[in-house]
Amino acid sequence: MSGVRIATVILCGAVLAAGCGDDDDETTVVETTTVIETVTLPEPNATKPIEPQPADPDAPANGHGGAEAATKCGRIVFEPNTDSGASDIEAARTDCTAARSVARAARTRSDDLSYETDGWTCSGAQSDQRPIATVEWRCVGPDDEVVRFVTS
Repeated sequence: MSGVRIATVILCGAVLAAGCGDDDDETTVVETTTVIETVTLPEPNATKPIEPQPADPDAPANGHGGAEAATKCGRIVFEPNTDSGASDIEAARTDCTAARSVARAARTRSDDLSYETDGWTCSGAQSDQRPIATVEWRCVGPDDEVVRFVTS
């Protein structure tokens, strides 16, 4: 009897796999069309070549002719537990050690909006925005290095 059961199970499996009674076949047809189009390009202007623009003599010589991105150098504190210090220190064509040294020299410049230190010339613009008055500084070094920072 067990042989008849096995044959019945195999037969039913074969009937199910064949799709028992479902004679509706669906066919999907996909149509594609290839279009080739000829485009005429304008003639290059052979009578007047494009002239290169002269280099800006004031642009830094950093290999690509653009302005060199400034390096952010953080902030320094002049007086502990106060708002007195230099913040947003940025250096272009110099390192952060030099930039922080130049900014540190502004510590005693509360009324003076210009100073010189170690070959650097600095000028400031005062801002009276409340709650704290600040001075925005721009310093230029002997080899056209630039340091910017804000003191409060």
